[in-house]
Amino acid sequence: MKMAEYYKITDRLVPVTWEECQKAPEETYLARLTRKETEKSRFLHSIGYGAVFGTSKIHLCKVEAYMRFLYGTYLTPDRRRMEDAFCFVFDDRHLYLVEEGELAGNLLCRLKKIFEQENAGTGSVLTAFLGQLLQKDLLHLEKIEDRLTHLEDEVLSGRIAGFEQKIIGCRKEILKYAHYYLQLQDMADILMKNDYGAFSEEDLRALRLLREKTGRLHQEAIMLREYSTQVREVHQAQIEIRQNKIMKTLTIVTTICLPLTLIAGWYGMNFRRMPELSWKYGYPAVVLLSLCIVALSLYLCRKKKLFF
Repeated sequence: MKMAEYYKITDRLVPVTWEECQKAPEETYLARLTRKETEKSRFLHSIGYGAVFGTSKIHLCKVEAYMRFLYGTYLTPDRRRMEDAFCFVFDDRHLYLVEEGELAGNLLCRLKKIFEQENAGTGSVLTAFLGQLLQKDLLHLEKIEDRLTHLEDEVLSGRIAGFEQKIIGCRKEILKYAHYYLQLQDMADILMKNDYGAFSEEDLRALRLLREKTGRLHQEAIMLREYSTQVREVHQAQIEIRQNKIMKTLTIVTTICLPLTLIAGWYGMNFRRMPELSWKYGYPAVVLLSLCIVALSLYLCRKKKLFF
């Protein structure tokens, strides 16, 4: 991670130094720090950030309300990448983003280029920052949908090898996104209470829109999970169709061979007076009879359209 970044919040995000923040503590600031760099902040030190929050591991997205501030954590749905996580501390004059990776830094780099709002405060910046988190989520869900569609096409074309591993991977990923959007909705609900008066009416409208967007994304994730269930049912139906075809083939073979089994059993009996046994053409006659029975059976099966 790069060195700490500090911004003065006006109608834009104006880069400043740590020394400038100390000279004008009454101004409104945004800072991006590592856990080690939080030790330099008087505000974070005064609320006991290092002792209470600095050593805790981020497991989910949440916001917790305290007497003087709000504390929140964010974790991407891809929980294997713990560097894509950060926490934030927020009140009406301070917004601290604390991370060890680059997620918040990359979002902040985009945000400072486009952020512009009159009478902006920490609430305005936090709302805009959270909005940046969801910019590409619909594309991610569309990629999952494309994977499910491809799986469905493979199943319908008969290529079902490795299907279970692929569909289970998709369903796990969808479930993570569904939980992720529920957590973001809870975060938005807590922020919309505006306990510290840091959000203007415009900010609260933006938060409502953000909550509605996460709701729509959650519904999209639920629809994808239902679609994955349908794809799984298609796969099961294809397996049953294959089994039915195998059973049909075995039935036809058994039907054709049954008369031959009867003939074999008939002439396998140990009776003394069976004229065919001493007949000169007895063996060729039985062979010819067997071939005629097989030919007749095949003809009848074809006529009844029993072949695939």
